[in-house]
This record gives sequence, C-alpha cells and structure tokens, in this order.
Amino acid sequence: MGITCALIASGVINMNWTYEKAGINLGKHEEMHATAHEVIRDTAGRLGVMLMEGGFTRSMQLDNHEITLHTDGVGTKSMIAWSTGKLEVLGWDCVIGNVNDIACDGFIPIALTDYIAISDNDVDAVRKVLSGVRDAALVVKAALLGGETAIMPGLVNGIDVSCTVLGIKNTGKYVGVRTGDVVIGIESSGLHMNGYTLARKVLLGRYGLEDEVCGYELVNWLLRPTAYYGDLLIRLYGGGLIKSAVHVTGGGFTKIRRAIGDLGVELEVPEPPCIFKTIREAGNIEWNEMYRVFNMGVGLMVVSSEDHVDDITRVIRSFGFNYWVLGRVIEGGGINILVSNGVRLRI
Repeated sequence: MGITCALIASGVINMNWTYEKAGINLGKHEEMHATAHEVIRDTAGRLGVMLMEGGFTRSMQLDNHEITLHTDGVGTKSMIAWSTGKLEVLGWDCVIGNVNDIACDGFIPIALTDYIAISDNDVDAVRKVLSGVRDAALVVKAALLGGETAIMPGLVNGIDVSCTVLGIKNTGKYVGVRTGDVVIGIESSGLHMNGYTLARKVLLGRYGLEDEVCGYELVNWLLRPTAYYGDLLIRLYGGGLIKSAVHVTGGGFTKIRRAIGDLGVELEVPEPPCIFKTIREAGNIEWNEMYRVFNMGVGLMVVSSEDHVDDITRVIRSFGFNYWVLGRVIEGGGINILVSNGVRLRI
C-alpha cells in the first residue's frame, strides 16, 4: 500500500481533525476548571481567607504583598522529548510556562519546586530534566527549593514533568481594561507547550520526526523551548505601560477573555508561521479550531491605552521580540478575528 493510500485508510487524510477527535474535549476541560474553582472558593470561605482574582492566578495578602502559587505541566510535548532523549526542554518549559503565567498578573517569581513522574529508573533522563529546570530557574532568578521524582512503572508510560512557582508583588490597584484599549501581540517561538495532542496526531500521521518541515527537521519544531516573557512583562507593568496581559496557552486566543472580562476584541492577526499552516493542512483543521487550540505565532498579548503604544513597542523591541498591533477592545463579549487571508472568525 502506498503512503497516501495508507494515510487515507488510517483516516489522517480527508478527516477534519479537531482537538476533540484527537482526545481533548475543551468543554469538559472547562467543566473540570469550574469544579476546581468551586473547591477553591469553598475552601477559602471556610478558612476565612480572602483571595484576589487575577487573569491567570489567585493570590492572598501577606503583609504589604500579594503571594501566589501556580502549577502547570509540560503535557504531551513530553512524549516527543521522551522518544528522542531530548529532555532538557521539559525542565525549561515547566518553569518558563508557569513564570509567564504569573508575570501576566504582575508577579515576580521567587521560588519553585518540580515534579517528575517517570516509568523506569532512568537516572540520565531525570538529570537532563533537572538541567533544564536549573537553566530556567537561573534565567527567572527563582530558587529551586526541591520537588519529587516518582518512579511508577505500570502507571506512567514515559515521563511527565510539572512545576509549582511561588510569586510575589506589592499590593496595589491596577487600572482596568476599557473599550478602545489597544491589544498588542508578541511573537511565540513555536507551539510552546500547547496543542500537542492534536499536532502529534496530524503531523506524525504524515511526517517522521527527522523529515524536513518548514525548513527544519520536524523534531526541532516540536521541541523548541517556550519563549520567556517574564522580564518583559515586569518591565511593562513596572513602567505603568500596560493594564493586562495574556499568555496564549491552552485555549489559544480564547485566553484573552481572562484579560478583558465581559468586553470583546476586534483583532487582525498576522499570517501564522509555516508550522501552524502545515498542521492545519495536514489535519484539514478549520481556522476557528486552530485559533482555539494554538498560539498561531502570537505567544503573548498585552492590553494598554492608546497613548502608551509607542513606549510599549519600544520596550518590546529592546527585548528582541517581534510584535503586532492587533486591534482594540470593544463592547460585547465576542472575540472577532480577521485572519491574514481575509477569513473572519468569531471564537
């Protein structure tokens, strides 16, 4: 059987792939989050603890500071790293992903712990992951206080990595997002940590990891480290230049709801990098689904008043990132996107 016939027989070609068909139901995921939120609120209420709500974090007051604890894992990107032995990126990503999240709410990381679950007694694999954790901890200037390495044959097939980061900031009031505010997008380095369940299904059904895709071996695209935005965000918040920020992770562009609340946005997005177009074509994926799952080349968004745009873009350039003025905040709750090929989306 030829390659094309085999792909048709397997359903890779001619299937309109979605995240749900790949195994991830975003609606059920939101239900899980809602359950967690109920437990968080109930626990805080019973303990008499007042929580402050951010876009990506919850925090509590400690003297004149707010503190937060934030946990995230690398997800199924770890399957690619495990199969290739290139495991340092898992340590890097688990730290950077968490720090990017808390920095969106103005927190500075001060300490972290890690959790590594592995299927066997592979000392070298754990050493590689911890090397990545160390590299990231030094970049974000957060102390590694410890963690857990769990060897669980039969329960774990491969490796899973997550981190918890402790962040702190001075208490104070932040200016709310308003209609007419400007949304600026900052480039990603690739897929970062999200959408890999769908990306693996469609890409590895057509290509091998060593195949050249968009000018590089596919494995190099899939294992690119997540871009670090923490120092950039702290500079922007410290200068009073931005009102809110969005780390574009799981959920894609729908994440902007965390920054704008009940308002909406009109965005004109740049042409997505080649790897995202390749994913879309390989899986015959609708544009709406792509912008609900992937960052599409925009790893961070910041929201500000129009009079700060020039200063913000000057700071972004000084950190070496490309950027786009994507659009504005509007009345209503819709996320309206004009794709570069003229397609209009509402997600």
